[in-house]
Amino acid sequence: MKKLFLIIWLLLPALGIAQIPNGYYDSAAGLSGNALKIALHDIISNGFVSTQYDDLWDVYPITDKKANGKVWDMYSDIPGGTPPYEFTFVTSQCGSYNSENDCFNREHSVPQSWFGGASPMYSDIFHVVPTDGWVNSKRSNFPFGEVGSASWTSMNGSKLGSCDFPGYTGTVFEPIDSFKGDFARIYFYMCVRYKDEMPSWTSESFSGGDLSSWTENMFLQWHALDPVSQKEIDRNNHVHDVQFNRNPFVDNPSWVYSIWGPTAGTDEESAVNYFNVFPCPATNTVNLDFRNGIEPNEAYLFDLQGRKILNLSGEQSFSVEDLPSGFYVVKCIFSNIASEKALIVTH
Repeated sequence: MKKLFLIIWLLLPALGIAQIPNGYYDSAAGLSGNALKIALHDIISNGFVSTQYDDLWDVYPITDKKANGKVWDMYSDIPGGTPPYEFTFVTSQCGSYNSENDCFNREHSVPQSWFGGASPMYSDIFHVVPTDGWVNSKRSNFPFGEVGSASWTSMNGSKLGSCDFPGYTGTVFEPIDSFKGDFARIYFYMCVRYKDEMPSWTSESFSGGDLSSWTENMFLQWHALDPVSQKEIDRNNHVHDVQFNRNPFVDNPSWVYSIWGPTAGTDEESAVNYFNVFPCPATNTVNLDFRNGIEPNEAYLFDLQGRKILNLSGEQSFSVEDLPSGFYVVKCIFSNIASEKALIVTH
């Protein structure tokens, strides 16, 4: 396997990085809700080639190399800033460690203990990422979350501590804002790729074969507030070169809202054509554009917990200046038709 990966790596510059194959997502067109989830599962499972866990060391120089040739470690990197340290492929590979910056190893974003160390999850490149060994050990098998009171903070600002996101109060690990969307989309991928295996997984992050409600709400916000980056696009293409499947939520971020959250399963006619919300993301004023000028009988703004935030009836614009950054839903009722649109607020 090591020789095979070396050959692939050497051939990549000549072959070019894979893009989305023509027709790859054709069977998912126009679907939403569980039908879309099933279609995407079938797409990204077909042709999937499992990698040996030991071979991930040879894969990472393909999938997780920064522009300067160093390891792209989301537990130490600071996009747009200066990271406190950087790892070198091969020579910085763990090994033993006693503190940060000793070495990097293989982090199961979805901890292996949650799924019993079973394959192919154990070595799926999409969720097994290179990270600082010491920070990885601090994260342990705690779920991702938003820390209220930190008991430990890494050099790049990742935190361990008690969760203050609504719905959970246990110990969680919080990556920095620049990578929250990356991890959210990894989890959305895992929920689709392994939807048949997930009912047996044990964690506060999952419930009933899907994300737990608090985790779903949090990841929807992370997905909205940290959009897909070029790093993720490049990694998606590189993983496809090795594993022969893709993360559909990097390729088409809107599918997240079609499967999870308050608008999940809404058909395209009601979700798209009855009205529009713009701009999105919004920072100050949001406008409502109604098809053919037909205004709804009722209109409301909800948060992810289903709480009614604003009554928008009779309004064609409204202010979000005083609302916290996050993910919201605009719901309009036209006679007997309810139509919903996602709204992202950023400040």
